[in-house]
Amino acid sequence: MKRAEVAVVIPTYNEAGSIERVIRSVIEAVERRGVSCRIVVVDDNSPDGTSEVVKRLSEEMGCIDLLVRPGRMGIGSAYVHGFRYALEQVEGLRAVVEMDADGSHDPSQLPLLIEPVLSGEADVAVGSRYVAGGSWEGNQAFREFISRGANLLTRICTGLRVKDSTSGFRTVSSDLLRTCIATLRGSNKGYVFQVESLATYVGFGARVVEVPISFRPRASGKSKLRVRDVVGFAIWNLKFLLGRTLRRSR
Repeated sequence: MKRAEVAVVIPTYNEAGSIERVIRSVIEAVERRGVSCRIVVVDDNSPDGTSEVVKRLSEEMGCIDLLVRPGRMGIGSAYVHGFRYALEQVEGLRAVVEMDADGSHDPSQLPLLIEPVLSGEADVAVGSRYVAGGSWEGNQAFREFISRGANLLTRICTGLRVKDSTSGFRTVSSDLLRTCIATLRGSNKGYVFQVESLATYVGFGARVVEVPISFRPRASGKSKLRVRDVVGFAIWNLKFLLGRTLRRSR
């Protein structure tokens, strides 16, 4: 059994250009908060050598676990895989962080994102671009346009009172995850997982806070968002709205 208070789950696919910098920065930021940390990297058999980079870092630093899957199985299942591993293998776990490996999430903001959960103020802390102090850095106008539209659709369809439900930079209490892990299917391969999981947490009575973050342009690699992901996201939200409407009408 490994010991840590916080596990940071990072799904990867072709992130060899950024993963080392991200991992080193994450460990530095969390330990600066005075919290013990394990990194759980879930790699979907990246052809660019991402897993080799992570293996080298694991041998050097000792607080990194690498889970290699046979191929691209989607970000939702990657997170659920990492969550299950952390809950089963990390002793003393109090919180689980999810974040991207492309450099868009700033590891220096982790202490602020972890604090509400470790202090007991919240069960989920969402890194938000749309609360006071949150922002988009650099020239990301198109990505911001897509994100704002997706969040508007989510608020209308799900009723979630969260301004940035699609954010993949968040902290979840280990107690909450243990309660609802069987419900987190992770079957959605696209980014709808962030909304689906948040709706699940709220359904279990989770207290959610939003913490302002600065969302940076990716440091390397290409966006994995595809047209079918956008379509799938819209369909999932409309199905959720239909389900809510039918339940209210009974």
